[in-house]
Amino acid sequence: MVTTYVLDTSAIIYGFNPQLVQGDHYITPRVESELFGKKTRTITDLCVSSGRLKIRSPADKYRIIVKSHASSSGDLSVLSETDMEVVALALQLADEGAPPIVVSDDYSLQNLCRMLKIEFKPMITKGISHEFWWFLYCPACGATYEHSLRATECRVCGHQLKRKVYSKKNINPEAGKRKA
Repeated sequence: MVTTYVLDTSAIIYGFNPQLVQGDHYITPRVESELFGKKTRTITDLCVSSGRLKIRSPADKYRIIVKSHASSSGDLSVLSETDMEVVALALQLADEGAPPIVVSDDYSLQNLCRMLKIEFKPMITKGISHEFWWFLYCPACGATYEHSLRATECRVCGHQLKRKVYSKKNINPEAGKRKA
């Protein structure tokens, strides 16, 4: 079985080269538009022209599912449209029978992948060890906001909103165990 990869912008910037890794490789149009460096642009263009990398947009149905999950987890306020497009494409490929590995160092993107049961692999970080659920709050007046909000300022006092974990779950069964 061929391994399928969906690459975030960070994967390409940190050196993931589809020419060197066996499998089917995808990026989204938004990822492509974020690649500005001459080296990353050249490698990406070469991989696309050779057929080793495909550019594909996810269907709206998958964008809606991803946005809904990002909203319920509290990650919506920190995920970019590019991040959600990457996860939506991964979800669509999984539904089409090609469950992918998303390559990204973005912790919120990894958190969302975890919740949607999409495999992910970081490039230079350790990756997440916990699944997080967040809420927004104002550190000045204490107002709290629904996690689906994309607001950045408090509606009561105007201060910058922050995120706070209200629930976390260990996703690594080996974490926290003592070595014998």
